[in-house]
Amino acid sequence: MGKTTKKMITTICCIGVLVSGCVSMAQAQAPAVTEAQTAATEEDKSYETQSPTILAGGGKQEHTGGPGVDSEAASMDMIRIWGPVLGVEEGVIRIDNQSGVSYAGEIVLNISDEYSRVLDAENGYPVELSGIREGDFIYAYIGPAMTMSLPPMTTAEMVICQVPEDFRAPDYVRVKSMQQKTDGSWSLTTTDETVYQVPSDCQILPYLTRNLVRLSDVTESSTCMIWTDETGSVQKIVLFAQDAE
Repeated sequence: MGKTTKKMITTICCIGVLVSGCVSMAQAQAPAVTEAQTAATEEDKSYETQSPTILAGGGKQEHTGGPGVDSEAASMDMIRIWGPVLGVEEGVIRIDNQSGVSYAGEIVLNISDEYSRVLDAENGYPVELSGIREGDFIYAYIGPAMTMSLPPMTTAEMVICQVPEDFRAPDYVRVKSMQQKTDGSWSLTTTDETVYQVPSDCQILPYLTRNLVRLSDVTESSTCMIWTDETGSVQKIVLFAQDAE
C-alpha cells in the first residue's frame, strides 16, 4: 500500500471519528431541549386547565369588581351571567353559568356585605341568601376577573333572583349618558353602549329611600335597574344612590 493511500485512509478515519463525536454530542443534548419544551408546553396546558383570570366583555345584546381585579380588568364593563343555582352557603352562591360568556359551568359567587346586592326581580327589594334555593334561576353581574381555581371564584356586584316564569328580568346598568329629546322622552346610554328609550312618564324610584327622584337625576356614572317591556321600552327605573366622592 502506497503512502498516498495510507494518508487517505487515515483522513477518512479521522473524519468518521469527528462525525461520530458530533452525532453523540447532539444526541446527548437533545433530551435536555425536549424536556424544556415539554415542560413549557405542560405549563401552558396547566394554565388552560386552571382557567386563569378570565376576561370577557358584555355586549349590546346582553346588557351587562370586587376584590382582586387589576386595573386593566377594572377598565372593562361588568358582565351578566345566568343559570340555575347549584348551592348556597354563608356568603356564597354557586351558579351553573349558562350565559355563553365568561367561564362556562360552575362559578362561585362571593357575596360581600359592602360590595354586593341581592335583589328581587319583580320589585328590586333586597333578598336574604336564605331565600335562594338550589335550582332557582338567577342573574349575576360580575367583573371581568376571576381566580385561577376550579371552580373559578369572583365577587358579584349584583344578583337578581326570584324571577317568575316567563318574566322579563330587569337589567342592571351603569350609565354613560342620559339625554332628553325634544318630545320630552329620554335616551339612556349605558357604558356598554346599549341604548334605552325612556318615556317621559316612566316611573323612577330611589333605592330604599323616600327621596324624590326624577329622570333628570340619572346622570353619568349612575347605576340603576331597568325594567323593559317586549318592545324594549323602559317601564320602570330604580336609581341607586351614588357614593359620595
